Amino acid sequence: MEFYVVKESTTQHLLKCSKFIIALFTLTALTAITVAGQSASDAEAMQRRLMRARALAAAHNLTAAAAELDNIRNTATDDSIKDVARIMLMGVYLEGADYTRALALLEETYNGVPGGNESSVRAYFTLAGQSVKGAREHLDRYKSFGLNVADKELPPEASRDLDRLRALLERVAEQARQIGGTDSKNTEAIALLEDAASVRATLARNREERVQWQNETTSARQKLAVSETRIASLNPVPMRPASSTTTAPASSTAMPTASNNSSSNTPLTRKTASTSESPQPPKSSKQEKPKQEKPRQSQQVAQPQPSQPINPPKDGQPLDVGSLVEKATQKIAPSYPATAKTARVQGLVKVFITVDENGQVSKIERTDGPSLLRIAAETAARQWKFQPVLIDGKPIRMTGYISFNFTL
Repeated sequence: MEFYVVKESTTQHLLKCSKFIIALFTLTALTAITVAGQSASDAEAMQRRLMRARALAAAHNLTAAAAELDNIRNTATDDSIKDVARIMLMGVYLEGADYTRALALLEETYNGVPGGNESSVRAYFTLAGQSVKGAREHLDRYKSFGLNVADKELPPEASRDLDRLRALLERVAEQARQIGGTDSKNTEAIALLEDAASVRATLARNREERVQWQNETTSARQKLAVSETRIASLNPVPMRPASSTTTAPASSTAMPTASNNSSSNTPLTRKTASTSESPQPPKSSKQEKPKQEKPRQSQQVAQPQPSQPINPPKDGQPLDVGSLVEKATQKIAPSYPATAKTARVQGLVKVFITVDENGQVSKIERTDGPSLLRIAAETAARQWKFQPVLIDGKPIRMTGYISFNFTL
């Protein structure tokens, strides 16, 4: 048997090669399109699962919500989805007073902070902030039932519950100290320590313990004040008097939030540009003057009219003035948390604060609104400045709230 070798021409060889290359590129393109389609489909599926978990938590089906969120954390490939699930899971644990699991989740997230990316750090501070607020709300529950958390005669179930709560707060404080120790300029860590120590002081078993945590709170506040003063001296922000900025009507106290391009260190003036840039007549009638001079009216609280006198608060308590927006001399817009955007969380956040005699925020009393938005709102609120209220020529402390409206 004879074999014949037929040699292909150069043209035929190139033609076969080109067909092979075209087929290879076509297969690669189809594969990429399929993967992209699967990724988009997977992302939509994860969003639906997150929505279901939120609905289960809202319906107080906490066991099912926790199981769904745990499953999302284990199967998701997107880090942002995992962060959202982790934060929502912390909320579920706190809602169910499951402080053992809450502490374990906090530890897991904290271990990713050293050398971690910004997303990991933000996720930790969000979870730690949730923990402190959950502890505060749980403490308020005891108060609503008329129970003294320092009472040694409490039933064993309540004592164990409070001990777990104390352990959670103490661990948050310790983590905040460690982060602040490695970065003394980390104001967020100092603020977290101040918040955790303040709540822990209210859970003190005795006077010595209360004094210990009160001293911790005072020390953190002093460090925070020094840090804010240092930042202001290095990067001064112009202080705008309240009379130079037109504010929103009194019936709408919600402040619009910053967009993605806005910075949390920029005074919130462009948000009111549509009202402040409108031409104003040189002289207004007496009926129109209160609307145009509203900021100035807020300054006149120090010298009230005889028909509406301001009674000084009793026992050295601060004066409750309600909304503080009109009294602000410096307004800072909060940044929209990436995790909240991913979960499509929006809504109104109210930050209740105490303002000292110098017009600076001395304490965050409490915050109402979606948990994923509270830390951002509090961070912005701490940087606001206010026109002090005068009574008999002397500035006094005041309490009130700032509203931030987060919309997608």
